Amino acid sequence: MTTSNNKDYQRYYIQSNLVYFGAIAMHILLGIFFALIRSSEAFMANLVALSVAIYAIYLNREYRYAFASFIYILTTSIVISFQIVVFGMEAGLFYYYLNMSMLIIFTNWKSSQKLLGIAIIALLAMVMHQFVYFQTPIYVLDRNIIHLWHHFNLILNMFAIGHSAYFFMKIADEAEERLTIQAKTDFVTGVKNRGALMMTLDHEIEHHVHLGGGFGVIMGDIDHFKRINDTYGHITGDYVLARISQLLIDCLRDTDVIGRYGGEEFLMICHVKDLNALSAIAQRMRENIAKHDFEFQGDKLSITMSFGAVYIKYKDENITSEKVIDLADQQLYMSKSNGRNMVTAIES
Repeated sequence: MTTSNNKDYQRYYIQSNLVYFGAIAMHILLGIFFALIRSSEAFMANLVALSVAIYAIYLNREYRYAFASFIYILTTSIVISFQIVVFGMEAGLFYYYLNMSMLIIFTNWKSSQKLLGIAIIALLAMVMHQFVYFQTPIYVLDRNIIHLWHHFNLILNMFAIGHSAYFFMKIADEAEERLTIQAKTDFVTGVKNRGALMMTLDHEIEHHVHLGGGFGVIMGDIDHFKRINDTYGHITGDYVLARISQLLIDCLRDTDVIGRYGGEEFLMICHVKDLNALSAIAQRMRENIAKHDFEFQGDKLSITMSFGAVYIKYKDENITSEKVIDLADQQLYMSKSNGRNMVTAIES
């Protein structure tokens, strides 16, 4: 099971338990109420619903989420229908049918099962409405008491439905945030992907054009990476990419940005005051990789990396991301041509 799925199940476990514990508290209050009005039938039906809510919590702990929600919704719907017959329509018990339909939406049932469950609840509500509309309640309560109970049921169900809607919106927001992060992240290395890098660089250039201030860009390329893939396989290659990305991050500050530009190339955007500071960062990264002992599945690898850096000092309204990357790429080419495992940097 993935980390995301674990979080989803943990969230569902907590949310469903809140529902069941809330139901237990409600049934305890109702049990006292039914005892005071001396309605033994309603008291016993409420006791059954209370027992099922407790059992649902036990089932949750056994990871039987679907069955727990099924017996809880089924029992509650039956008990509510019985109490409607006993106390009539004015008690506000019909609100629970809407609440049960909302709960079905948030279960981990299959979509077809959810649709069927909601349809059954809706049909049950219509049948009960037709059945009791012209019937006199079995147990006639004082009008003040029935109105008070109606208001209690209305407020309770409004709160429950509102809480369920909030829970749904929270899940949706978190899912959207996860998708946004995934869309901007390189799967292998966990750093920004090319699209996210270009957006960051565009923003940096816009800031530079309007407000001035220099910034640096470093392009790094793993030396002889194709040989690593051909000799040891792509799994080893992915390990190298992921490990190198972490080694590069170790040399950067929190304000700097790193991403995988493509293949074995990495791009760093650095907020530095001059070319010397930018070159120092690139040299630190080069040395950190060259001295690192790479080992994967018993294979020891000797890996180096070449860098090209450009410091954008002078304000230029015509500068673009493509021009900046091209300048850094030219310096990287110089490092490759002059023997690899080196840094070449210029100021523009």
